[in-house]
Amino acid sequence: QEKLQFTSFLHYLDWKIYQMLSGSQQRKKLIMMEIPSVFGPRDRSITLYEGINHHPDPDSIFRSKTVAQLGCGNGWISIALTEKWCPSKVYGLDINPRAIKIAWINLYLNALDDDGLPIYDREGKTLLDRVEFHESDLLFYCRDNKIELDSIVGCIPQILKPSPEAMSKIITENLSKEFGNIFRTSGPLRGFVEDQFGLGLIARAVEEGMAVIKPTGTMIFNVGGRPGQGVCECLFLRRGFRITKLRQTKIMQAANTDISALVEFEKNSPHRFEFFMGSVGDQPISARTALAYMKSGGHVSHALSVYSCQLRQPNQVNKLIEILKNGFHELSRSLDLSFADDSSAHEKITFLVYLASFLNANKPNPCQPPAE
Repeated sequence: QEKLQFTSFLHYLDWKIYQMLSGSQQRKKLIMMEIPSVFGPRDRSITLYEGINHHPDPDSIFRSKTVAQLGCGNGWISIALTEKWCPSKVYGLDINPRAIKIAWINLYLNALDDDGLPIYDREGKTLLDRVEFHESDLLFYCRDNKIELDSIVGCIPQILKPSPEAMSKIITENLSKEFGNIFRTSGPLRGFVEDQFGLGLIARAVEEGMAVIKPTGTMIFNVGGRPGQGVCECLFLRRGFRITKLRQTKIMQAANTDISALVEFEKNSPHRFEFFMGSVGDQPISARTALAYMKSGGHVSHALSVYSCQLRQPNQVNKLIEILKNGFHELSRSLDLSFADDSSAHEKITFLVYLASFLNANKPNPCQPPAE
Protein backbone atom coordinates (compact mmCIF):
# COMPACT_ATOMS: atom_id res chain seq x y z
CA GLN A 1 0.00 0.00 0.00
CA GLU A 2 1.30 3.42 -0.92
CA LYS A 3 1.11 6.10 1.71
CA LEU A 4 -1.26 8.91 0.80
CA GLN A 5 -0.03 12.37 1.63
CA PHE A 6 -2.10 15.52 1.49
CA THR A 7 0.03 18.60 1.01
CA SER A 8 -0.90 22.22 1.37
CA PHE A 9 0.94 22.72 -1.88
CA LEU A 10 1.64 26.42 -1.90
CA HIS A 11 2.81 26.36 1.70
CA TYR A 12 5.24 23.60 0.72
CA LEU A 13 6.57 25.62 -2.22
CA ASP A 14 6.86 28.77 -0.11
CA TRP A 15 6.75 32.23 -1.67
CA LYS A 16 7.67 31.25 -5.24
CA ILE A 17 4.35 29.70 -6.21
CA TYR A 18 2.35 32.16 -4.14
CA GLN A 19 3.91 34.84 -6.28
CA MET A 20 3.33 32.97 -9.52
CA LEU A 21 -0.30 32.06 -8.86
CA SER A 22 -1.33 35.50 -7.65
CA GLY A 23 -2.80 37.95 -10.08
CA SER A 24 -5.55 35.92 -11.70
CA GLN A 25 -7.78 34.23 -9.15
CA GLN A 26 -8.60 34.73 -5.49
CA ARG A 27 -7.19 31.31 -4.56
CA LYS A 28 -4.12 31.40 -2.34
CA LYS A 29 -3.27 27.70 -2.25
CA LEU A 30 -3.77 24.40 -4.00
CA ILE A 31 -4.40 21.17 -2.14
CA MET A 32 -2.55 18.21 -3.65
CA MET A 33 -2.60 14.51 -2.89
CA GLU A 34 0.69 12.76 -3.58
CA ILE A 35 1.78 9.12 -3.74
CA PRO A 36 5.35 7.89 -4.32
CA SER A 37 4.71 6.41 -7.77
CA VAL A 38 3.35 9.67 -9.22
CA PHE A 39 5.42 12.75 -10.01
CA GLY A 40 4.38 15.78 -8.01
CA PRO A 41 5.96 19.19 -7.38
CA ARG A 42 9.69 18.57 -7.64
CA ASP A 43 12.68 20.45 -9.05
CA ARG A 44 11.92 19.66 -12.70
CA SER A 45 8.24 20.59 -12.68
CA ILE A 46 8.75 23.62 -10.42
CA THR A 47 11.42 24.93 -12.80
CA LEU A 48 9.04 24.40 -15.73
CA TYR A 49 6.33 26.41 -14.02
CA GLU A 50 8.81 29.14 -13.13
CA GLY A 51 9.91 29.22 -16.77
CA ILE A 52 6.33 29.59 -17.95
CA ASN A 53 5.96 32.56 -15.63
CA HIS A 54 9.07 34.11 -17.22
CA HIS A 55 7.46 34.03 -20.68
CA PRO A 56 7.15 37.63 -21.95
CA ASP A 57 3.46 37.19 -22.81
CA PRO A 58 1.92 34.09 -21.18
CA ASP A 59 -1.60 35.39 -21.78
CA SER A 60 -1.04 35.00 -25.52
CA ILE A 61 -0.32 31.29 -25.23
CA PHE A 62 -2.74 30.26 -22.47
CA ARG A 63 -5.71 32.58 -21.98
CA SER A 64 -8.77 31.17 -23.78
CA LYS A 65 -6.49 28.65 -25.55
CA THR A 66 -6.46 24.87 -25.92
CA VAL A 67 -3.44 23.45 -24.09
CA ALA A 68 -1.90 20.00 -23.60
CA GLN A 69 0.43 19.24 -20.73
CA LEU A 70 2.64 16.20 -21.25
CA GLY A 71 3.84 14.30 -18.20
CA CYS A 72 1.17 15.88 -16.01
CA GLY A 73 1.94 13.69 -12.98
CA ASN A 74 -0.41 14.56 -10.13
CA GLY A 75 -1.88 17.41 -12.19
CA TRP A 76 -0.55 20.40 -10.30
CA ILE A 77 0.80 22.32 -13.30
CA SER A 78 -2.39 21.82 -15.34
CA ILE A 79 -4.46 23.06 -12.40
CA ALA A 80 -2.12 25.98 -11.63
CA LEU A 81 -2.06 27.09 -15.29
CA THR A 82 -5.84 27.05 -15.36
CA GLU A 83 -6.12 28.98 -12.11
CA LYS A 84 -3.88 31.75 -13.38
CA TRP A 85 -4.65 32.11 -17.11
CA CYS A 86 -8.12 30.60 -17.67
CA PRO A 87 -7.43 28.57 -20.83
CA SER A 88 -10.54 27.24 -22.54
CA LYS A 89 -9.32 23.66 -22.09
CA VAL A 90 -6.27 21.95 -20.62
CA TYR A 91 -5.60 18.29 -21.38
CA GLY A 92 -3.29 16.82 -18.76
CA LEU A 93 -1.70 13.70 -20.27
CA ASP A 94 0.44 11.01 -18.69
CA ILE A 95 1.29 7.42 -19.58
CA ASN A 96 1.06 6.41 -15.90
CA PRO A 97 -2.56 5.38 -15.11
CA ARG A 98 -2.03 6.05 -11.40
CA ALA A 99 -1.01 9.61 -12.21
CA ILE A 100 -4.28 10.19 -14.04
CA LYS A 101 -6.35 8.89 -11.11
CA ILE A 102 -4.49 11.11 -8.64
CA ALA A 103 -4.75 14.10 -11.01
CA TRP A 104 -8.54 13.72 -11.21
CA ILE A 105 -8.73 13.54 -7.40
CA ASN A 106 -6.62 16.70 -7.13
CA LEU A 107 -8.80 18.42 -9.70
CA TYR A 108 -11.90 17.80 -7.59
CA LEU A 109 -10.08 18.79 -4.40
CA ASN A 110 -9.44 22.21 -5.92
CA ALA A 111 -12.64 22.61 -7.95
CA LEU A 112 -14.96 22.30 -4.95
CA ASP A 113 -15.11 24.26 -1.71
CA ASP A 114 -15.24 22.80 1.81
CA ASP A 115 -18.99 22.23 1.43
CA GLY A 116 -18.56 20.34 -1.83
CA LEU A 117 -19.90 23.20 -3.94
CA PRO A 118 -18.22 24.25 -7.21
CA ILE A 119 -15.87 27.23 -7.16
CA TYR A 120 -16.57 29.56 -10.10
CA ASP A 121 -14.08 31.87 -11.76
CA ARG A 122 -14.84 35.32 -13.13
CA GLU A 123 -16.16 33.78 -16.36
CA GLY A 124 -18.63 31.60 -14.48
CA LYS A 125 -16.70 28.36 -15.09
CA THR A 126 -15.06 25.88 -12.75
CA LEU A 127 -11.85 23.89 -13.00
CA LEU A 128 -14.00 20.92 -13.99
CA ASP A 129 -15.11 22.83 -17.09
CA ARG A 130 -11.58 23.67 -18.12
CA VAL A 131 -9.35 20.70 -17.19
CA GLU A 132 -9.34 17.03 -18.19
CA PHE A 133 -6.82 14.28 -17.48
CA HIS A 134 -6.25 11.28 -19.74
CA GLU A 135 -3.88 8.33 -19.91
CA SER A 136 -1.86 8.87 -23.06
CA ASP A 137 1.48 8.00 -24.62
CA LEU A 138 2.63 11.57 -25.23
CA LEU A 139 0.10 13.20 -27.60
CA PHE A 140 -1.75 10.03 -28.66
CA TYR A 141 -4.99 11.19 -27.00
CA CYS A 142 -4.99 14.48 -28.91
CA ARG A 143 -4.08 12.84 -32.22
CA ASP A 144 -6.69 10.10 -31.78
CA ASN A 145 -9.41 12.64 -30.97
CA LYS A 146 -8.29 15.15 -33.62
CA ILE A 147 -7.73 17.91 -31.06
CA GLU A 148 -5.97 20.97 -32.44
CA LEU A 149 -3.79 22.66 -29.83
CA ASP A 150 -2.66 26.24 -29.30
CA SER A 151 0.07 25.35 -26.81
CA ILE A 152 1.97 22.31 -25.55
CA VAL A 153 3.78 22.18 -22.21
CA GLY A 154 6.08 19.25 -21.53
CA CYS A 155 7.76 17.89 -18.41
CA ILE A 156 9.16 14.65 -19.83
CA PRO A 157 11.62 12.26 -18.18
CA GLN A 158 15.18 11.92 -19.49
CA ILE A 159 17.24 8.76 -19.04
CA LEU A 160 20.85 9.31 -20.00
CA LYS A 161 22.34 5.90 -20.84
CA PRO A 162 24.69 6.37 -23.77
CA SER A 163 25.93 3.50 -25.88
CA PRO A 164 29.46 4.39 -27.03
CA GLU A 165 29.05 2.23 -30.14
CA ALA A 166 25.84 3.93 -31.21
CA MET A 167 26.85 7.44 -30.20
CA SER A 168 30.10 7.19 -32.12
CA LYS A 169 27.98 6.94 -35.25
CA ILE A 170 25.97 10.06 -34.54
CA ILE A 171 28.58 12.53 -33.33
CA THR A 172 31.07 14.12 -35.66
CA GLU A 173 34.24 15.92 -34.67
CA ASN A 174 32.86 19.29 -35.75
CA LEU A 175 30.82 20.37 -32.74
CA SER A 176 31.52 24.07 -32.66
CA LYS A 177 29.89 26.04 -35.48
CA GLU A 178 26.49 24.51 -36.16
CA PHE A 179 24.35 22.76 -33.58
CA GLY A 180 23.06 20.55 -36.38
CA ASN A 181 26.48 18.97 -36.91
CA ILE A 182 26.12 17.28 -33.54
CA PHE A 183 23.48 14.90 -34.85
CA ARG A 184 24.68 14.02 -38.37
CA THR A 185 24.53 10.28 -38.78
CA SER A 186 24.27 7.40 -41.18
CA GLY A 187 24.18 4.73 -38.50
CA PRO A 188 21.06 2.78 -37.50
CA LEU A 189 19.37 3.72 -34.23
CA ARG A 190 16.18 2.38 -32.72
CA GLY A 191 14.32 5.71 -32.87
CA PHE A 192 15.50 9.30 -32.78
CA VAL A 193 19.16 10.21 -32.84
CA GLU A 194 18.52 12.04 -29.58
CA ASP A 195 17.76 8.71 -27.87
CA GLN A 196 21.40 8.24 -26.96
CA PHE A 197 21.38 11.52 -25.05
CA GLY A 198 18.22 10.68 -23.12
CA LEU A 199 16.28 13.18 -25.25
CA GLY A 200 14.38 10.70 -27.43
CA LEU A 201 11.03 11.14 -25.69
CA ILE A 202 11.26 14.92 -25.96
CA ALA A 203 12.20 14.62 -29.64
CA ARG A 204 9.16 12.40 -30.26
CA ALA A 205 6.91 14.79 -28.34
CA VAL A 206 8.17 17.70 -30.45
CA GLU A 207 7.49 15.90 -33.74
CA GLU A 208 4.08 14.68 -32.57
CA GLY A 209 3.33 18.21 -31.43
CA MET A 210 4.15 19.62 -34.85
CA ALA A 211 1.29 17.54 -36.27
CA VAL A 212 -1.40 18.71 -33.82
CA ILE A 213 -0.45 22.28 -32.92
CA LYS A 214 -1.72 25.32 -34.79
CA PRO A 215 0.80 27.05 -37.09
CA THR A 216 1.22 29.92 -34.63
CA GLY A 217 1.31 27.63 -31.59
CA THR A 218 3.97 27.51 -28.89
CA MET A 219 5.67 24.55 -27.23
CA ILE A 220 7.41 24.85 -23.87
CA PHE A 221 9.70 22.09 -22.59
CA ASN A 222 12.18 21.73 -19.78
CA VAL A 223 15.41 19.95 -20.71
CA GLY A 224 18.14 18.65 -18.43
CA GLY A 225 21.50 19.92 -19.63
CA ARG A 226 23.83 16.98 -18.96
CA PRO A 227 24.17 16.18 -22.70
CA GLY A 228 25.40 19.76 -23.23
CA GLN A 229 23.54 22.94 -24.13
CA GLY A 230 24.38 22.56 -27.82
CA VAL A 231 22.83 19.10 -27.98
CA CYS A 232 19.70 20.22 -26.13
CA GLU A 233 19.13 23.27 -28.31
CA CYS A 234 19.90 21.33 -31.48
CA LEU A 235 16.91 19.09 -30.77
CA PHE A 236 14.64 22.06 -31.52
CA LEU A 237 16.75 24.07 -33.97
CA ARG A 238 17.32 21.26 -36.44
CA ARG A 239 13.55 20.77 -36.72
CA GLY A 240 13.02 24.37 -37.77
CA PHE A 241 12.12 26.00 -34.44
CA ARG A 242 13.00 29.40 -33.13
CA ILE A 243 13.78 29.03 -29.45
CA THR A 244 13.89 31.29 -26.42
CA LYS A 245 15.40 30.18 -23.13
CA LEU A 246 12.90 31.24 -20.48
CA ARG A 247 14.65 29.95 -17.40
CA GLN A 248 17.74 28.04 -16.31
CA THR A 249 18.57 26.66 -12.90
CA LYS A 250 20.90 24.05 -11.42
CA ILE A 251 19.83 20.63 -10.18
CA MET A 252 22.11 18.84 -7.74
CA GLN A 253 23.26 15.45 -8.99
CA ALA A 254 22.45 12.60 -6.58
CA ALA A 255 25.67 11.37 -5.01
CA ASN A 256 24.88 7.75 -5.88
CA THR A 257 24.31 8.44 -9.58
CA ASP A 258 26.61 6.35 -11.76
CA ILE A 259 28.05 8.52 -14.54
CA SER A 260 30.85 6.12 -15.44
CA ALA A 261 29.20 5.35 -18.81
CA LEU A 262 29.45 9.05 -19.69
CA VAL A 263 33.12 9.07 -18.70
CA GLU A 264 33.77 6.01 -20.84
CA PHE A 265 32.12 7.64 -23.82
CA GLU A 266 34.19 10.82 -23.43
CA LYS A 267 37.36 8.74 -23.67
CA ASN A 268 36.47 7.76 -27.23
CA SER A 269 34.76 10.92 -28.44
CA PRO A 270 35.33 14.67 -28.76
CA HIS A 271 31.96 15.23 -27.10
CA ARG A 272 31.88 16.45 -23.51
CA PHE A 273 28.91 16.24 -21.18
CA GLU A 274 28.16 19.22 -18.96
CA PHE A 275 28.18 19.29 -15.18
CA PHE A 276 28.94 22.07 -12.69
CA MET A 277 30.76 22.17 -9.36
CA GLY A 278 28.17 22.74 -6.67
CA SER A 279 25.02 24.75 -7.28
CA VAL A 280 26.71 28.05 -8.14
CA GLY A 281 29.51 27.03 -10.51
CA ASP A 282 29.21 28.76 -13.87
CA GLN A 283 31.88 26.90 -15.86
CA PRO A 284 30.84 23.49 -17.22
CA ILE A 285 33.02 20.49 -16.43
CA SER A 286 33.15 17.15 -18.23
CA ALA A 287 31.77 13.88 -16.90
CA ARG A 288 35.34 12.75 -16.22
CA THR A 289 36.07 15.80 -14.07
CA ALA A 290 32.66 15.55 -12.39
CA LEU A 291 33.27 11.92 -11.43
CA ALA A 292 36.68 12.73 -9.97
CA TYR A 293 35.21 15.66 -8.04
CA MET A 294 32.40 13.46 -6.65
CA LYS A 295 34.88 10.79 -5.57
CA SER A 296 36.81 13.43 -3.63
CA GLY A 297 33.67 14.36 -1.71
CA GLY A 298 32.44 17.23 -3.87
CA HIS A 299 28.91 17.79 -5.10
CA VAL A 300 28.05 18.43 -8.74
CA SER A 301 24.99 19.77 -10.49
CA HIS A 302 23.64 19.99 -14.02
CA ALA A 303 21.65 22.69 -15.75
CA LEU A 304 17.89 22.49 -16.21
CA SER A 305 16.56 24.87 -18.85
CA VAL A 306 13.08 25.82 -20.01
CA TYR A 307 12.68 26.58 -23.72
CA SER A 308 9.83 28.24 -25.58
CA CYS A 309 9.67 27.07 -29.20
CA GLN A 310 7.83 28.28 -32.29
CA LEU A 311 8.13 26.89 -35.80
CA ARG A 312 9.34 29.14 -38.59
CA GLN A 313 7.34 28.48 -41.78
CA PRO A 314 5.24 25.84 -40.00
CA ASN A 315 3.28 24.65 -43.03
CA GLN A 316 6.41 24.16 -45.10
CA VAL A 317 8.38 22.49 -42.31
CA ASN A 318 5.52 20.11 -41.47
CA LYS A 319 5.24 19.12 -45.12
CA LEU A 320 8.96 18.41 -45.27
CA ILE A 321 8.89 16.35 -42.06
CA GLU A 322 5.95 14.31 -43.34
CA ILE A 323 7.68 13.51 -46.63
CA LEU A 324 10.84 12.44 -44.85
CA LYS A 325 8.89 10.22 -42.45
CA ASN A 326 7.03 8.45 -45.24
CA GLY A 327 9.76 7.83 -47.76
CA PHE A 328 13.13 9.06 -46.58
CA HIS A 329 13.33 8.04 -42.93
CA GLU A 330 17.11 7.74 -42.90
CA LEU A 331 17.45 11.28 -44.24
CA SER A 332 15.37 12.62 -41.36
CA ARG A 333 18.22 11.70 -39.01
CA SER A 334 20.47 14.26 -40.69
CA LEU A 335 17.81 16.95 -41.19
CA ASP A 336 19.15 20.34 -40.14
CA LEU A 337 16.85 23.35 -40.38
CA SER A 338 18.93 25.58 -38.11
CA PHE A 339 20.13 28.77 -39.73
CA ALA A 340 22.82 31.18 -38.59
CA ASP A 341 21.17 33.84 -40.75
CA ASP A 342 17.38 34.02 -40.50
CA SER A 343 17.18 35.96 -43.75
CA SER A 344 18.15 32.86 -45.72
CA ALA A 345 15.79 30.49 -43.90
CA HIS A 346 12.71 31.12 -46.05
CA GLU A 347 14.48 30.54 -49.35
CA LYS A 348 16.30 27.41 -48.17
CA ILE A 349 13.28 25.78 -46.54
CA THR A 350 11.13 26.48 -49.60
CA PHE A 351 13.74 24.84 -51.83
CA LEU A 352 14.07 21.82 -49.53
CA VAL A 353 10.31 21.26 -49.56
CA TYR A 354 10.22 21.52 -53.36
CA LEU A 355 13.13 19.10 -53.72
CA ALA A 356 11.66 16.60 -51.25
CA SER A 357 8.26 16.76 -53.00
CA PHE A 358 9.92 16.23 -56.37
CA LEU A 359 11.88 13.20 -55.18
CA ASN A 360 8.86 11.80 -53.37
CA ALA A 361 6.81 11.94 -56.58
CA ASN A 362 9.42 9.86 -58.47
CA LYS A 363 9.36 12.27 -61.38
CA PRO A 364 12.02 11.96 -64.08
CA ASN A 365 15.02 14.17 -63.42
CA PRO A 366 14.82 17.22 -65.72
CA CYS A 367 18.55 17.87 -65.36
CA GLN A 368 20.86 16.57 -68.04
CA PRO A 369 23.89 14.61 -66.84
CA PRO A 370 27.21 16.38 -67.35
CA ALA A 371 28.95 15.81 -70.65
CA GLU A 372 31.65 13.14 -70.68
